[in-house]
Amino acid sequence: MILEIFLILSLFITGGHLVDTNFGLHHYSDDDYKDLWYLENKKSITKHCTRHDKLETLKKVNRSRSEGGQDTLYKIHDPYPQHDSPQQDTFNSQRPN
Repeated sequence: MILEIFLILSLFITGGHLVDTNFGLHHYSDDDYKDLWYLENKKSITKHCTRHDKLETLKKVNRSRSEGGQDTLYKIHDPYPQHDSPQQDTFNSQRPN
């Protein structure tokens, strides 16, 4: 019950937004944010980012700080990266037949 209260407060304060390790801003629905909240350390999950309108793979990483605190980082990757379209092979087109 206490975790649910912290989840509701966090969702209220952030509005479902996350900042990744590259300081990129991402937004997720309330249900997706709840899944991210309960995600275990070093586990990955794929969710739909409403800000970028695409699927993203998120990895939650908890790390301890030397001052005694703990940080939670989110590493966000695109599971379907855009590749450049294949270029025309100019080497073979210049060769005589």
